Amino acid sequence: MQIGLIGNGYWGKILLPKLEKLGNVKFICTSNKPYISELNSVDWVFIATPNDTHYNIVKTCLMQGVNVFCEKPLTLSYTSSLDLFRLAELLKVKLYIDDVFNYRTEYKQILDLDKNLSHKVYWSHPNINYYNNLYHDLYLMYHILNTNQPLQIKTDNGLQINNITFEYKKSDIKEHYINDINLTHTVQSNDALYDMLDTVLNGEPNYLYNMQIALYCNKIIDKIK
Repeated sequence: MQIGLIGNGYWGKILLPKLEKLGNVKFICTSNKPYISELNSVDWVFIATPNDTHYNIVKTCLMQGVNVFCEKPLTLSYTSSLDLFRLAELLKVKLYIDDVFNYRTEYKQILDLDKNLSHKVYWSHPNINYYNNLYHDLYLMYHILNTNQPLQIKTDNGLQINNITFEYKKSDIKEHYINDINLTHTVQSNDALYDMLDTVLNGEPNYLYNMQIALYCNKIIDKIK
């Protein structure tokens, strides 16, 4: 598999060694370096640039007929993300958005949660990023949130969406729980990032579901903002 990587910052450097195990990385560049001439040499482009650059870069790569994996969020709004998914469908090009926590071994336990009960999401981290962390938890809880009932969003005292409470805390102690399901990343955790990348490049991911959760996260975060 011939691969290009756009974005060589913090996350790009995490992706690179895993991509090198899965294929031939033909080029690496930053978001402000020329890359269009390189696109005809690759099957997939992985985009790990700042969020506000995603739309233009993804669109350029899709227009060149190259499959795209993009770090989340795809764009900063639901409508912009929808535009790109429609473009990918029109051009018959694959587009996949990072949903790495769906590849954790604990994901099966999350799917087993009762939709009718109240649930609590808790995440503490030294570098907590509210919308970044929320995005992951929204797609993890998609099967509970995505109902025919209108969303009830409360932000008066923390964040509550329907029957789920979300709490994020800046702390030196790293913890991530959904109810009593421990999602805290440790050395014992499976390599969900590698498993996701391997599935995208060599397996058969569910592109429709990936699109649905990506757009859903965009839509809810748009409402909260």
